Amino acid sequence: MIIKSILILHRYLGVVLGVLMTVWCLSGFVMMYQGFPDASRAERMAGLQTLDPSSCCGRDFVLPDAAAINSIRIEMLAGAPVMRLQGGGPPRTINITTGEDVTGLAETQVRSVISAFAAGNEIDGDIKRLEQIRVDQWTAQTAQRQAPVWRAKFADPASSWVYVSGQTGEVFQHATLSERWLSWFGAVPHWLYPTILRENQPLWYQSVIWLALAGTFLTVTGLVVGISKLRGRSGRWFPYRRPMWMWHHAFGFFAGVLVLTWVFSGLLTMSPWGLFQSPPTIDRSVVVTPTSWGDVRPILQEIADDPGAEGVVQIRTSTLLGETSLIAEMRDGQSRRYSSDGLREDYSSEAISRLVANAPEPLRSGVVELLETEDAYYYGHKQPADLPVLRVQLADEQKSRIYIDPASGEVRRFVGATQKRYRWLESGFHSFDFPVLKERPIWDIAVLLLLAVTTIVCATGAWLSITRVRKDITSIWPKRRRS
Repeated sequence: MIIKSILILHRYLGVVLGVLMTVWCLSGFVMMYQGFPDASRAERMAGLQTLDPSSCCGRDFVLPDAAAINSIRIEMLAGAPVMRLQGGGPPRTINITTGEDVTGLAETQVRSVISAFAAGNEIDGDIKRLEQIRVDQWTAQTAQRQAPVWRAKFADPASSWVYVSGQTGEVFQHATLSERWLSWFGAVPHWLYPTILRENQPLWYQSVIWLALAGTFLTVTGLVVGISKLRGRSGRWFPYRRPMWMWHHAFGFFAGVLVLTWVFSGLLTMSPWGLFQSPPTIDRSVVVTPTSWGDVRPILQEIADDPGAEGVVQIRTSTLLGETSLIAEMRDGQSRRYSSDGLREDYSSEAISRLVANAPEPLRSGVVELLETEDAYYYGHKQPADLPVLRVQLADEQKSRIYIDPASGEVRRFVGATQKRYRWLESGFHSFDFPVLKERPIWDIAVLLLLAVTTIVCATGAWLSITRVRKDITSIWPKRRRS
């Protein structure tokens, strides 16, 4: 009786959830090679105009030396140098030439920003339409905080769309026609990203959690039914004679755990109810320490006085364990690190060890080493990780790890207990980026085969549920009409 009740529940849940899970599997094939459109950091950097450090970095600025600073970025905005400041209040964008806050951009300024982005990223075409929008499919998760949003449609071969925040003047989204089309078959259905749902973040969040939880329950009931049907009264391992039933039962028995692994790890991507999360034993602010304008100002002067600082597109702060630096990003992709003593070399293991030795516990007991190869928590999946990297292994209860860029001193990755669980339970099982499998083309072959099997399980289950429920309804309906 219990198994029969579970079977009926599994059958009726499969009508909707079976179709949804089949869509998740099919869209997973696309997601292997095309994610949601995005303006990458490399694209944004390429789209910046060249900055003249001598004309902006040596200028006096109306900020008290004691002003608290979490981060600063200096770059060009529509032909004028600006400082993007965070710390001691809400974020600010300040025009360095006038000293006034940038509170919004005119259409001519937006057009200048977009044209610079297009030139830097080789978008070969003119702007055919520039308009202000509230939200669209490709900005549903970002439009509110970037408002007012400007969208430029280009008449280039890729049919590029570029989005700019009318408040800060930053390009935050770039989508080509191929990316948009592929996303309709990949990221949009996989992440449940239709605009009407995604722009309502709380509703979207809860929807994904409960649907993934229901999918997990559907898979568990399927496994229970499948195991219970093995070697039934007929004595056969797979008792079903009809092909579709046999296929679903056989594939579901062998691949059911794989389906469960994928749908449950998908649930974990949402971090529901704080599941598996632990408070860190060391706060990130102990490593990435705040600074002050009094510390930053003399370093800016060093950059302004350096004749080698040519081709700079961005200057930003990097604070590590109480040491303040400025990073000058060059047009050619190279970077230079400056301190109050001028141009500095890359951090060595010995230099980081000295900083760590003066830090509070548990950081003081950290062991520093230079990694030339990836490890279990610092690695690339579809793209190789940036190497070398300095790793600081702590002796705290979580065995935390901190990965530091030797060129800039910026923290690339901070790994505590939560990140470790996420790496194995979510990234590992959902993306299958385990150390042995993540090398390509091994990963491609393995995931394509496994995803094909799970698609068969979900698709046959959905078809069986729909046909059986339809049969149940048609068998009941005539009786109700006669009565």
